Amino acid sequence: MAASSTRPSVTLPQGQVIGIQIKEEFPVTLDAFLGVPYALPPVGERRFKPGFKVAESTETIDASKYGPAAPGKALLAGGPKLEQSEDCLTANIFRPPTTSEASKLPVAVYIHGGAFNRGSATMHDTASMVAWSESPFIGVSFGYRIGALGFLPSSLSKKEGVLNLGLRDQVHLLEWVQENIAKFGGDPGNVTLFGLSAGAHSVILLPFETSV
Repeated sequence: MAASSTRPSVTLPQGQVIGIQIKEEFPVTLDAFLGVPYALPPVGERRFKPGFKVAESTETIDASKYGPAAPGKALLAGGPKLEQSEDCLTANIFRPPTTSEASKLPVAVYIHGGAFNRGSATMHDTASMVAWSESPFIGVSFGYRIGALGFLPSSLSKKEGVLNLGLRDQVHLLEWVQENIAKFGGDPGNVTLFGLSAGAHSVILLPFETSV
């Protein structure tokens, strides 16, 4: 990923997010904000619990590289090589050049596939889709818990009310988008979900998850 020395910045309640500009073979240079936390790391006492909101802060967040992928096997070849970690609840935001908070662009959120056991956000070249689109929009991809960490089907998980944590991560991400995407120049009232395989299933399942 070719990056320029100019770094775009967006101020959110959780801190000042400093991204990068990427060119690749694109017709335009994009602003990219990579690995932005949308929830606290689901580790330690937060493991096997729904996501926790990131606290307000004035700190600087370096959004120059993708966050870790959730532990699990790769689904598709290609894309950047990512370390794997339980600390996987991060989002990637791609926007056209000259986008400002006043732009109010449509937003497309990609949910990765992998049978809820594999895969990562970088399986999809969201940046390319944004760069080559005839109409400007903002693209968002993200990681969520998969496998036993996100979808442990046990009677204890049911008893504790923590089934389908991966789907709950997706809901948490969408809530984060609603609260923050306007700062990137997106329209929180014009958000489209799309996904591959388990990601497409998630689009269907999310209305049921949010009603629980």
